[in-house]
Amino acid sequence: MNTKTTTQSNNKFKPPLWFWVVLVSLSLITLTSVALNLAKSSRLNIVAQQHQKPLINQREALLKESDIIKSNWLKTLNPQAKKIQGDLIWSTKQQTGIMRFNHLPKLNADQSYHLWIYDLEHSIKAPISATKFQTDTRVKKDFLVKIQPEMVIKKPYKFVLVIESKSQDKQILLLAQP
Repeated sequence: MNTKTTTQSNNKFKPPLWFWVVLVSLSLITLTSVALNLAKSSRLNIVAQQHQKPLINQREALLKESDIIKSNWLKTLNPQAKKIQGDLIWSTKQQTGIMRFNHLPKLNADQSYHLWIYDLEHSIKAPISATKFQTDTRVKKDFLVKIQPEMVIKKPYKFVLVIESKSQDKQILLLAQP
């Protein structure tokens, strides 16, 4: 009777077959979902890196220019600028430049980054729009953005990166000064 009681108590805690079927099915679904998300993320990173390759080459070519301006980003009091690193290079002769970032914060759907360039040849109240962009937050290291101003820049003295949205005022994020 003692062994019978032990066997019965073991059977009490034994889950039914349907429990195991459901558990294995849910495990397989979870593993499949994780694998698909990892594969998708890898493809996005590869696409982003391929998109960055021409900018890497342009940056290297610009660094060889004699008139190059290179400045690290200066952080502002904006709390979103806390972890951002990177730099900006500009060639007045070529009228182009490249911004490099690490750890740009994720923006809301209605927000975008906008670079403004201040030129000694223009009014201080009228900076020149240079580049407007959004980021893919999956790219966290060496995210490059080309600078293409709307007007000719002759004597740049300040570069200001702001966050813009339709619902809020501009927020200054970073500054660069030669």
